[in-house]
Order: sequence, then C-alpha cells, then structure tokens
Amino acid sequence: MKPFTPGLRDGVVYVWEGRLDATPTATTSARTLLSERELARADRFVYDRHRRRYTVAQAHLRRALGRLMGVPPQRIRFSHGKHGKPYLGDGPSFNQSHSGERIMIAVANEGRLGVDIEKVRTVRLMAELAEKQFARDEVALFRATRARGRQAMFFRLWTLKEAFTKALGVGLTIPLSSFSVDPAHSATNGLVRIDGHNEDPAEWLVAGLPCAAGAKAAFAIDRPGITVAPLPFNVGG
Repeated sequence: MKPFTPGLRDGVVYVWEGRLDATPTATTSARTLLSERELARADRFVYDRHRRRYTVAQAHLRRALGRLMGVPPQRIRFSHGKHGKPYLGDGPSFNQSHSGERIMIAVANEGRLGVDIEKVRTVRLMAELAEKQFARDEVALFRATRARGRQAMFFRLWTLKEAFTKALGVGLTIPLSSFSVDPAHSATNGLVRIDGHNEDPAEWLVAGLPCAAGAKAAFAIDRPGITVAPLPFNVGG
C-alpha cells in the first residue's frame, strides 16, 4: 500500500471501521490525545467499559482527522452545535458511531454528514418499536419481510434513519416517522420522503455501508453523487 498523503478529495466520504476493546496501556495512551473537556466527560462515566469506549473512540477520531488534515491529533479543537454535535470550524465534516465494541468514522471535505453502525442484536418488542417509530411505508416494508429476515430489515432501516438525523445535527429530536427510507434504493439514495424539515431528498445521499459481519451501517450527506473510500491507514496507532 502506498504511503497515505494528508488531504481530502472533493466528492469523497472517507470511512473507517474499527474496535474499541483496547488494552489498558492503549487506553492510557489514548487519554493523552484528549482535551480537558473530553477527559472530564470520560471521567464522568460510572463504568470502566464506558469510560474506555469513549476515550478510545475520541482518540480514534482525533487520529483519523489528524492524518487527513496533516496535524497532530492532540492539536485538534472541536466546537459544538446547539444539540451538542461536535464540528471543526475550519476543517472537514465528520461523524462517528459506535455500537458495543464497534466504531465507524466518516469524514468528508464538506457537507452535513452522519454515520451509524449498529450491532445486529435482539431488540425487545421489535415489531412494536417499528410500529411506533417508523414511517407508514417503512412499517409496511417491515411487515412484508419474512419473519427470519425482519431483524436484519429493522437494522437496515434504523441505520439509514439514524445516519440522516445525525447529519441534520438534531439527533432524535425530530420524529422518525416524519421521513422515510428504503434500503432497496440505498445504493443510489435511500431517502424517499421528508415532511416538514425544509429538505429535498434529491439533495441528499443516504446509503448503506459495508461493515464487519454481525452489524449494519449507513451514512448520510447532503451531497448527492458522492463516492465512498476507505481510510487507507490504521488510525489505532
């Protein structure tokens, strides 16, 4: 593999998937990259595993951004939006997601960007949750799926929807039923409809992402026609 040259190309979303189950030594090293704000947040976690996951995730994010921007990871200074979403005032767009010990990071030169990865797992009252949270056409798609495929369909829908809300920067403060996605079209644009958000689906790309077995992943960006590329280096070291 050729040495990686810092810099982001227009029209590309860079994606990296990794793990958070780091050794105590690696976790201690990760803490040296974090800001005082991040360290304070890490230390508020009651359980060690949550503290470790947050610490390692932030270090992975800083390493990825640092490599792409050509700056030391500890020098990166985040700002935060109204709903707490971090951003770089003079840098690229980025987002991260983790589920259990899995993490996924997405970075683009510009645009509103969201990413979500979810471990496929048993969800208590999954059908009831789908009925309550999903849009009508999504519920119909979920119902039409054979029983053995419903769990996978649930997480395909969920990751597409979660990625879009994260790109908007509002988290789950908007009703999930106010827009709909379709995994069958996620190779081109899985965003089908948006009600009441002053957004045009044609101006978005909401798509599934390949990931390790046992999980589903997706990203969203308000830049249609963008391509996806893996981050060609190991951000863990």
